[in-house]
Amino acid sequence: MSLEAAPRRRGAWFWDRPLATKFATAMLVLGGAFSVVGGAGALALWRAADDLAEMSELNTELQRSFSELQVDQARSHLLLHRAAGADESTRAQYLTSLSWVDDDVKAQIAVIERFPSASTPQWHDFRDRWDAWTAYRDSTLLPLVEAGDATAFDAALAADVAADPDWAGRALALASAQTDADVVAIQQAGQTQARTMIAVLGVTFVVAAALSVALSVAIVRRINRSVRSVGASLEAMGAGDLTQPAVVESQDEIGRMAASLNDAQQNLRTVLAGVVETSRSVAAAADELSQGSDGMAAGAEETSAQAGVVAAAAEQVSRNVQAAAAGAEQMGASIREIAENASRAAKVAAEATGVAAETNDQVAKLGTSSQEIGNVVKVITSIAEQTNLLALNATIEAARAGEAGKGFAVVAGEVKDLAQETAKATEDIARRVEAIQADTTGAVAAIGEISRIVAEINDFQLTIASAVEEQTATTNEMSRSVSEAAAGSGEIAANITGVAAAASQSSQTVAEIGTSVTSLAQAAEDLREKVAAFSY
Repeated sequence: MSLEAAPRRRGAWFWDRPLATKFATAMLVLGGAFSVVGGAGALALWRAADDLAEMSELNTELQRSFSELQVDQARSHLLLHRAAGADESTRAQYLTSLSWVDDDVKAQIAVIERFPSASTPQWHDFRDRWDAWTAYRDSTLLPLVEAGDATAFDAALAADVAADPDWAGRALALASAQTDADVVAIQQAGQTQARTMIAVLGVTFVVAAALSVALSVAIVRRINRSVRSVGASLEAMGAGDLTQPAVVESQDEIGRMAASLNDAQQNLRTVLAGVVETSRSVAAAADELSQGSDGMAAGAEETSAQAGVVAAAAEQVSRNVQAAAAGAEQMGASIREIAENASRAAKVAAEATGVAAETNDQVAKLGTSSQEIGNVVKVITSIAEQTNLLALNATIEAARAGEAGKGFAVVAGEVKDLAQETAKATEDIARRVEAIQADTTGAVAAIGEISRIVAEINDFQLTIASAVEEQTATTNEMSRSVSEAAAGSGEIAANITGVAAAASQSSQTVAEIGTSVTSLAQAAEDLREKVAAFSY
């Protein structure tokens, strides 16, 4: 039975709350009772203290004011009598004091009338008598005092009862006594109210405590009932009975736990039913697997025998391929040596071409220098011719000069001879320079031919090196392919050997599978027997 299927009762909303909420509610009820009682008690104490303070103030201030008023009432009569029998200067002082007494009486009356409890019939009687006394005094007695007529003053005192001091004094005493009685009555009323409040608070506390206890008992009973139901379901489940659900009416933590337990029982019943069905299927499959394992064993033995034959053939192929790989490696080494020699020859030819080009440049520069020498020789020849011409002119001028020009003629002759020798030497240099130029032209042509031949040799060497390089790459690829073939054939042989071993192992494995299948069938039977111990 799931939690949702449990019947709903009154107060379900509260019983569905979490356990913490339920216990907190009970504590809140009890705490609320304490709070109400404490708050009301504090309020009552505050009011009682306030009333006590008010009564104390009322009693103290009223008593002081009544005492002051009684003294002032007596002094009013006394000062008036003394003023009537005094001389004029002293009379004025008494009358001034009388005025002060009247002011103090008014002040004390104002203080007393601030308290509502002082407004009694006795107080109003005193006020009337005091007003009658002050009116009679001011209208009749004071004029006689001021006139100094003592005889008339005494007669006026006896003529009106208002002039009797005891007439207003008795009324004031009665008013004071009534006020004291009222204060006592108020205090008694406050005490009565405090006792009533204490009784109400006690009843409230008892009721709240009873409600809290009742709520706590109800919560504990409901929780115990739910826990007992869950415990009974768990005990039955431990004994193998999965048909007894946990019946819990609430949806709190225990209710959710009961629902989870019921779901677990349902799932476990489903699992057990599936286990029984699966064990039957496993037993049937084990029988079929046992029958097929025999055929697998025979096939594995045949595979092992054939794999042995193939492994021997693969081993022979591997040896042949390895021999071919060794030959390809030797041929590759020879071709690499040829390639290195061809590369060196091409390098030497390239160097020779460079040297021939440099030599050709130097010879060309030599031809240019010889041409420049020829130009210089031409300049020298021109200078020699001009010098010879100048020497001839000097000789002619010396001859014209006669005896005076003989020395100049000798010098001119020597200059002429030097110019002729210079011309001869210059012609010889010019011939030699021309010969050098002719030889230089021939050398340039020869060196150019040498450079061309060396360049052709270099081209041939590069062609040879390129061909050898291509052959080297081809040989390397062939060697790599043969090596890979050798490795592949070795792997084939190893794999075939592995296949043979695996086939042999398969035979053993098939035998072990047969044993395992038998054990599996027995385990399935044992599982069915164990599941049969459960009620679901």
